[in-house]
Amino acid sequence: MKKFFYYLSIGFIIAASSCAKDKSNYTYSTEEYIEIKGIEDKYTAIAFQDTVKIEPQVSSNKEGELEYSWGIYETNVQGRTAPVDTINHTKNLKYAVKEDAKDWVLVFLAKNKKTGYTQYKTTTLTVATAFTRGWYVLKDDGTNSDLDLFLTPQNATVNGKVTNALSAANGYKLQGKASNFSFTSSYKSNVLNPATYANTRTLLITTEKDVQAVGVNNLKTLRDKSTIFLGGDQIIEPPIGGFLGNSALYLINKGQLYNIYSNSINKGQFGSKVRFDDNNSSYSLSPFFVSSSNVDPILFDNSNSSFVTLVNGSGSTLTTYANVDGNGIPTSKNNQTALYLGFKSTVYLPAPDYYYKRQGYAILRDKTDPTVKSLCFLEADKTKLTVKSETLSPSSLLYNATLFTLLTEDENLLYFVNNNSVYSRNLNNGFEQLQYTVPGGEEVTFIKHLKYAVSSEPDYNFNFFIIGSKSGSTYKVRMFQKSSGNLAAAPTQTLEGTGSPKSILYISPRVSDSSYPSTY
Repeated sequence: MKKFFYYLSIGFIIAASSCAKDKSNYTYSTEEYIEIKGIEDKYTAIAFQDTVKIEPQVSSNKEGELEYSWGIYETNVQGRTAPVDTINHTKNLKYAVKEDAKDWVLVFLAKNKKTGYTQYKTTTLTVATAFTRGWYVLKDDGTNSDLDLFLTPQNATVNGKVTNALSAANGYKLQGKASNFSFTSSYKSNVLNPATYANTRTLLITTEKDVQAVGVNNLKTLRDKSTIFLGGDQIIEPPIGGFLGNSALYLINKGQLYNIYSNSINKGQFGSKVRFDDNNSSYSLSPFFVSSSNVDPILFDNSNSSFVTLVNGSGSTLTTYANVDGNGIPTSKNNQTALYLGFKSTVYLPAPDYYYKRQGYAILRDKTDPTVKSLCFLEADKTKLTVKSETLSPSSLLYNATLFTLLTEDENLLYFVNNNSVYSRNLNNGFEQLQYTVPGGEEVTFIKHLKYAVSSEPDYNFNFFIIGSKSGSTYKVRMFQKSSGNLAAAPTQTLEGTGSPKSILYISPRVSDSSYPSTY
């Protein structure tokens, strides 16, 4: 490192890091200028396969020999300052890309050796690998779990497949039936530099017997249950789940909550379990959660029948949500068991508040009379929780449902499965409607809403309602367009493989922590 610090002031580093999209030339003198052309706004490359070649045209209005430098720095860092690494000292760049799959910034510097006058220009380098774009299906065979990767080289339509991609990369499958998985770009690992723990694009995968952090760059396991906890190997048992929340990555194991505060210097390991209260009372969280990258989660403790959270993603003790006048069901000691919690949306409160309220729904069952079930609207405002409940009629289709999911940040509908048919329920008026019935012999194994909207790659944008099913040892994952919440008669595309599918995510170099909420 980096001769760039000879040319660049600390002020520039801060400015460039905070404004990666700035592609302008800068002039610091009215008497001299250096003009830089021939550098595009964006380049893409496959790591360990492609070489980036850039030949800028440089001109100056002053005499003097020009010298050049190229540097590179990453844009998504937490808990440290991103260094600018020098990669070349020539005008033309010929660089074999080896960086992690994500967005990086290339910086080109031209300096007049005689006058000291310097000009620079930046461009975005989007790095990908064979594993960094496509549909990932989490599945199991009843004993062990794996990932299938369906490739999308041109758009969101599948063209190619890597079967059992996770075991192909590591030589073994995950133990246990699949639970769920989440994406995060803020998990810390030293996969690129053994001396530095930096943000790594990661899949957090949970099964009934294992939990793994898997690097998206090459699908290699970064940590498993033997190393992902600070205290060493732990037994993994349901209730289990991993998800992203405000400034933290969360893990539920055996109903206990663990967290990694993302803004801290850490090594990608979960610490001691979070206590329920100052008395260290026993608790057992439901595996369901209402969470996204910018809000504290809404969780439910089945032991104490209480809605709880971890404030700001840090601390060692859960906070029980305070009750709001008029709640149909109290926030604490309400004698309920959670059958489902799901994320619906966030509501941003502008000045002077500057924070998000989060909204979701829960389905609760009374412990004293299990025939009584309630559908509850949830709205968390910091540590206060509004709970608006309605008792479900036993004659409603939702009453006997087995799987649930919400349309996130979309129409106000709850989807659910009843007798292998997918129905919707209008959350405004309670109207229930059949949406899709899987063919005979198939069993629905998951339902999910995924929406991907990135302006820089419109060909990949989609808004799908997804139904996973199995028949014997094979599966199908059907992706439907929808109109006003109603599914199209036929799927846009169907993915097929072996095993029982449990969840799906679309991954690309542009997917970030805020792309999808963490929810069922």
